[in-house]
Amino acid sequence: MTLHPEERLLALLRDTADPWEVAGRARVPFPVLVGMLRDLEERGLVRSRPGRLTLTPAGRKRAPRTVALDSRALAALKRRYLRLVAQRPDATDAYDQGHLTVESLMGRLREMARFGDLVEGARFAIMGDDDLLSIALALTGAPAQIAVFEIDERLTAFIADLAERHSLPIEVHTHDLRKALPARHRGAYDVFVCDPSETRSGLRMFVGRGLSALAPGPGRVGYFGVTLVESDYEKWRELQAWLTAQPVVLSAVIPEQGFYDNWPTQLEEARAYGHPAFTRAARAPWYRSALWRLETLAGFEPRNPRPLPGDPIADEHYFAIASKERR
Repeated sequence: MTLHPEERLLALLRDTADPWEVAGRARVPFPVLVGMLRDLEERGLVRSRPGRLTLTPAGRKRAPRTVALDSRALAALKRRYLRLVAQRPDATDAYDQGHLTVESLMGRLREMARFGDLVEGARFAIMGDDDLLSIALALTGAPAQIAVFEIDERLTAFIADLAERHSLPIEVHTHDLRKALPARHRGAYDVFVCDPSETRSGLRMFVGRGLSALAPGPGRVGYFGVTLVESDYEKWRELQAWLTAQPVVLSAVIPEQGFYDNWPTQLEEARAYGHPAFTRAARAPWYRSALWRLETLAGFEPRNPRPLPGDPIADEHYFAIASKERR
């Protein structure tokens, strides 16, 4: 289900009748908002009076339902998620894996809800899922379909088993993202999510596959995490330039949204650089990423860009490059 500006406005009017709150949250210029409201009134979908905007019965029927996640709902979702994923496979550096902390994962869902992207009936595509976001998303009750594309067969088997046992709307595909998505999945989804490897090749590979999964036209959405631990602002600039050459807009970059659990080989990898400060284990999660959100514009068409040449996992910024070079 795509949320065009009109549909987003109708969904917003399910939550509030305050016209000023609507104006602040509608994400369209005020003159455009007034024009949209007048059009909706003429079509019998919205009713207005001084200081108040309400949906008519026809408008309520038309308005998409979005999932709201307050602190109590998130706490309950977190408990259910932790019960389901207790036996998850360990992260492996063979695929550059690292798990978001559960607090960061819940925070990612909260951001999706805040932007109005947890829409009942939406179709999600996840490019790599060692965080098991697919399970958490399914527990919100919003998605009609979640497709996971993951190379690690341990994870695909684990997710598929959970989905079957708990009747979750998840389909799992063991897939190497260096290859194009199967034809039936291109242009088939409303939202994609990924945590890309942060070489120039890896960033375009993951995000490009995500874009190829989105349906044509405006209102589709992508979320992905990018760090300043294995990237720098030059990589960010290059990625932004590549994206904005297409009909998409970067609507948000949320700094330090995602923290990652410390992994078993972290200290060994840090010691390989030979600096005395990094000879004791970290006491708390320190590896962090910004959450980027993009939205497609009119004229968007999914395509399958070729990744840049080079290793899609390791480059000069790779955290473990010193230990990798010693092997």
